[in-house]
Amino acid sequence: MIGFESKWLNNYIAKSKIQTQMKQKHIYLLRSIIFIGFGLSILCTSAQDKPSFIGLRTGVSIPFGKYAAKDLDEGSFAQAGFNVSIEGAWFFKPKFGVGGAVGLNLLPVDVASLGRARVDKDPFLSSVVIRSEPWRIITAMIGPYFQLPISSKFSFSAKLLGGLLYGKTPYQLYKPDYYLLPDDWAEITPATDMKFSWQTGIGIVYNLNTCIDLALDADLFYDKLAFGFNSSTGYYTDERTIAMINTTLGLRINL
Repeated sequence: MIGFESKWLNNYIAKSKIQTQMKQKHIYLLRSIIFIGFGLSILCTSAQDKPSFIGLRTGVSIPFGKYAAKDLDEGSFAQAGFNVSIEGAWFFKPKFGVGGAVGLNLLPVDVASLGRARVDKDPFLSSVVIRSEPWRIITAMIGPYFQLPISSKFSFSAKLLGGLLYGKTPYQLYKPDYYLLPDDWAEITPATDMKFSWQTGIGIVYNLNTCIDLALDADLFYDKLAFGFNSSTGYYTDERTIAMINTTLGLRINL
């Protein structure tokens, strides 16, 4: 029991290190966005009547449903990670436009829960040590944008986009402890898949000045990807739900 607890603690420490590194990257990206945004505002002298923009956003990716479920059959053990995206839109009317967004999402794996689930399922497995990279999700989508002023400073925004959804499963190392069997490290190599998918989002835009807007957005992604793996019994496909909400803060440069 003590050995299992110490290995569980190692998993917890490894997960904490990954989360700390992701938080540091998140803070660095947020500072970069603020620096770039105010730097570009010096070059901007006036805003258009139509709210065309280009912007940079970063925030938190929150998995839900089966994507965050701690279930070996259908769950992915994904945890909240971070997102960074570049977005732009051209408004051909004061309220309507077209644009696109490209985003990267990194979501760590709950290795402690994954290890417990594997021990509970296998009666011959006494404990397991797991090291895991995060899930990587990349999106590149285009579609219509909508923006409605609600005061002199605030506006409501919405979008419905379609395009590429790309996913990469985590690279993982396992060290299982079986009864009466030697311990040895095993690996699960990443698999990828991509498909045409969708993204929808809403947000609140605050006009800082004639050049810069501050945007708080919430974007929804929900789809399924099929990942192919090679095993000792042959090739198989593992279908997984990708479901997450991105809450982001960013700066828009008015064009």
